[in-house]
Amino acid sequence: MKKFKILTVAFVSLFMLAACNNNESSADIKTESVVDTTKFLADLEALQNRINNSQGIPNEKDLKEAVTSYQDYAVIFPNDPKSPDYMLQASDFAHTLGNYKKSVYILDNIIEQYPNYSKMESVKYNRASHLDFEIRDTTRAKEAYQDFINTYPNSPLVADCQSRIKNIKYSLEELTEKFLKDLENQESAATN
Repeated sequence: MKKFKILTVAFVSLFMLAACNNNESSADIKTESVVDTTKFLADLEALQNRINNSQGIPNEKDLKEAVTSYQDYAVIFPNDPKSPDYMLQASDFAHTLGNYKKSVYILDNIIEQYPNYSKMESVKYNRASHLDFEIRDTTRAKEAYQDFINTYPNSPLVADCQSRIKNIKYSLEELTEKFLKDLENQESAATN
């Protein structure tokens, strides 16, 4: 019985020591988290300075880093008013890099996570346009254009959306060719 009590006391002591060590580890993790956040913000500021001070289009490496960092910012600070702006910039940079699916994915996230975002009209139009012209997912593009029309019926972009729904079967090149042909026909009719 005495051995059992000694073992129990030893076990409880080890358990408490382990619990104390776990609490210290949690405090260390929280401190590291603050340090990482501070470093993250400093790195983000340095990245923004490089992008803003670049001559012309920023280099590809910085744009790729910005796409990731701006999305990370929104994850770390989801309630910060800058988060949807950073995500919109990330989408624009992904588009610039030719990563159209990523651009649309980010726009989808803005729509889902920030439904009251002040630039939502641009977000939804860009999404429809990217689905239409770059990704050529005509089904999703039509849906996105129709959603835009339903959401923003007084927007000056509604006529463009309606035209794209009507002409979505045409690629940009075919649409240009069709437009030029229609223009030629109008000029011919005007001269006759």
